[in-house]
Amino acid sequence: MVLRLLDFIMSDKKYGVIFAPTTNIGDDIQTLAAINFLKKKGILEYTYLNREELHNYDGDEIYVVMNGWFMHRPNNFPPSNKIIPIWISFNISNAKMVNEQTIDYFKSQPPIGCRDLATVELLRKHDIDAYFTGCLTLFFDEHTRKGGGKYLVDVNGECGYVPTMNLNMQLFEDFKVIEHEAFKMWDTDVDKRLKLAAKLLDDYREASLVITSRLHCALPCRAFGTSCVFMHKRYSNDNRFTGLKGVLNGGSDYHYNTNAKSGEMEKILQVFNKYTIEN
Repeated sequence: MVLRLLDFIMSDKKYGVIFAPTTNIGDDIQTLAAINFLKKKGILEYTYLNREELHNYDGDEIYVVMNGWFMHRPNNFPPSNKIIPIWISFNISNAKMVNEQTIDYFKSQPPIGCRDLATVELLRKHDIDAYFTGCLTLFFDEHTRKGGGKYLVDVNGECGYVPTMNLNMQLFEDFKVIEHEAFKMWDTDVDKRLKLAAKLLDDYREASLVITSRLHCALPCRAFGTSCVFMHKRYSNDNRFTGLKGVLNGGSDYHYNTNAKSGEMEKILQVFNKYTIEN
């Protein structure tokens, strides 16, 4: 499909990225991915907007990268009419977001670039123009210098929505254990959140091996070229993974696949690189 050109590079235009005040630092990694996307398109100034409060925005007209998971408060959607969405890497896990009120809104928008195929199918079912982009975390730059630590990220954690893998921890004594549940719910201290997320990405960037059940640990690792095993008990039926399985190359049990399947990363990066800027 031919991608719509984004007409957002005028000096008088304002830009924004969303943050999500959740417990999950993966949401903050998504914010950093949106910042990285804008920087690669030549946009260095941006405003932070709360994902759960976009309907309340009442400032100047602003172009906002609408990436990541939507949302804990679906009744707060659609956004303010002063927000011009940049639809890329958009995910709907809460089907209540597609309803009589929002269908007309989505239909009034440019094609919706979706993070996963399940979101594409949900929108198309309602005759909304949508296509697959993959996740913006895959647009981070490759990092060739490795040799850092080894990390177990939420494989045996206590997070209720990430099923434990029940690994024998005695086999991984030289690994550092990391959990992505890092904040209190509704914590809006963006600087604190992004600082910790950036530190984690630095660790993953130089790691020698990462083993994880977290999507937004595994995908950045693929972008960085870091050896990463992705496993998740719901790997075969979690809608978030649809369209991304070739990159994740994961499984529902422990395995030894540490890289994306050949050609899968390139397909998604081609989509991101094709986004051009109208002057």
